[in-house]
Amino acid sequence: MFHGTIVNGQKGLACFWEKEWGNINSVLYDEHILSRVEVFSRQHPTFIWTQDNAPSHRSRLTEQNLTRRHIPHIMSPPYSPDLDLIEHVWNWMENWIQEHYFQALYEADKVPYERLREIITEAWNAVPNSFIQTLYDSWWRRCQAVINAKGGPTKY
Repeated sequence: MFHGTIVNGQKGLACFWEKEWGNINSVLYDEHILSRVEVFSRQHPTFIWTQDNAPSHRSRLTEQNLTRRHIPHIMSPPYSPDLDLIEHVWNWMENWIQEHYFQALYEADKVPYERLREIITEAWNAVPNSFIQTLYDSWWRRCQAVINAKGGPTKY
């Protein structure tokens, strides 16, 4: 699994969830992801960590760890992917991989793990800064659209 961030309209911290770490739970999430986010957030004081509603993200222990590590954060409301900008980046990356590496997208089991990592990293690096900036600039409009739709679907 690949974790990526958007900070002030730019790509930020990115890292892989390594196979040897096992399944994601709150303890391992804190150890391997939040520890890195903590260092990153100290270097970028305007950074706010946004999480979706994955079980390891919404647990009480994760909330406590975010507070303990002084990581400013917000939770995306359930069923509001419009507000999760990184989801649009994942879609962009998927399209890029499909265009450049057909086999990696549709026959991933035939591509060695290390090569998949390289391809995903290439896709992350290929995401245009202008695309990230446009997403970032649209966030407040997205929030207002979700409010206007009373949490329902929006054009985003």
